[in-house]
Amino acid sequence: MADAFITLPAEAASFVKNGGRDVDTSKLPATAPGERVRLLDTGGDDVGLAISDPENQRLRVMATPDDGFPRIDGALLGWRVERALAWRSQLGLPGPEHAYRLLHHAGDGVPGFTCDVLGPWAVLYAYSAALLPFARQLAEAVCGFARLRGVVVKVRARGGAAEVTQEVVGEAPPERHVALERGVPFEIHALGGLNVGLFTDMREHRVTLARHAPGRTVLNLFSYTGALSLACARAGAASVTSVDTSDGVQAWARGNFARSELTDPARWRFETGDAVRFLARAAKTRERYDLVLVDPPTFSTARGKPWTLERDYPELIAQAAAVIPDGGLLWLAANTHELGSLVRLAQRGLRGRGAIVDQGGLPPDYPTLAAQPRDRYLQVISLRL
Repeated sequence: MADAFITLPAEAASFVKNGGRDVDTSKLPATAPGERVRLLDTGGDDVGLAISDPENQRLRVMATPDDGFPRIDGALLGWRVERALAWRSQLGLPGPEHAYRLLHHAGDGVPGFTCDVLGPWAVLYAYSAALLPFARQLAEAVCGFARLRGVVVKVRARGGAAEVTQEVVGEAPPERHVALERGVPFEIHALGGLNVGLFTDMREHRVTLARHAPGRTVLNLFSYTGALSLACARAGAASVTSVDTSDGVQAWARGNFARSELTDPARWRFETGDAVRFLARAAKTRERYDLVLVDPPTFSTARGKPWTLERDYPELIAQAAAVIPDGGLLWLAANTHELGSLVRLAQRGLRGRGAIVDQGGLPPDYPTLAAQPRDRYLQVISLRL
């Protein structure tokens, strides 16, 4: 049963009835973190069952009357996992050692939670500490239905805390293990921080890059553990240069290349340093790259001052374009719904140079609700210059 009742204003009730699952609580009565709440409309009719998430100013609607569940419990959460797994099975994603997203927020009926299967283990994120008890129940269902050895549950606090609260349901993973994406091995650090080594939302874009990369000289800025670089290298790129500020992730990337038997230092370069400085030096020495990948962080203070996509991305795009010859390709990504249009920023940076040849977003294992269009956070475009 629910712990509390809230009568929603007409607009909020209509939002839920029309498919919305993340209700803004800024104008609603306060509820305790993690409290189960029964939602009513102004006529007193049931609208849904929700979990209170005041850290994010949300009521997370986990069920509506049409679902037929009288309470938020293990039965409901297990049903959500079973349905989510059935969709991924239709997509052909599950399999021994495979990597894919199993649960994605409201699109899978579990707003405030995500789960990536990464080989024999999964990582499940709860987007506030208030959601942790329900995350444990979801983890048990994931472990059972997906037949995994264990699930690492991490609390993804608002604002990105330096310390990550986490616990394990089932068997704990080793410090490092390997997961496969379309047969390609990647090293996973499931017990590390929030990012474990592979962003599954880029899977389909790695396929697209493989189509563009053969024979090209490739530069990957903000390369992290090298997954995009590896897609280009395996597809037959003439050379790939990966740039990242961290020696640790560069070593990780080298390991991923080595697992694919790509070890020639003359073709596969790993540069530790700042992407902007690298581009400035490349422009000065007249280096040219046929394909440049730019997937920057949404916000960073790494260069000593705040860097934001909206303000600073166009200048970075212009710098990247300066090292691309005519006929080359510029691949751009942005990972935030706050940005608006990436195409608009590309226009500002390129000043009319370039034609869009590919455009995309989230893959099909990242479903989002039509009622919540802001959930579609990923934008990717490729431009021929």
